Amino acid sequence: MSRLEDLKSNIDEYFQSAELLFKQGLSNAAFMMYFKTIVAICDYILWRDLRTLPDNHGERFRVLKLRYPDFYEILNYYFPYYRDTYTRKVDDRILVAIRNDVIRLKEKVE
Repeated sequence: MSRLEDLKSNIDEYFQSAELLFKQGLSNAAFMMYFKTIVAICDYILWRDLRTLPDNHGERFRVLKLRYPDFYEILNYYFPYYRDTYTRKVDDRILVAIRNDVIRLKEKVE
């Protein structure tokens, strides 16, 4: 399997996991997997277009901000909520919003 295929497989796996968790009412776990799906989509785009993968979130954010501001804005918007899932319950409106964004962004890699 190529790197691009591996990244696409990760996107699909994270999204399927998020959907299962969402349907089971496990909001925080679903949010975390939706966020991971967005990260995987960003990594897919970075590898497809630039043949580079970031080592961490900071590097990912810097590259996205410079090269893909639309992806950066989405990831940056949800990052604080992602961090909060460790100590707080995610708001249902935010959960639905990230789910809708993931569904929309997945179209860019299909």
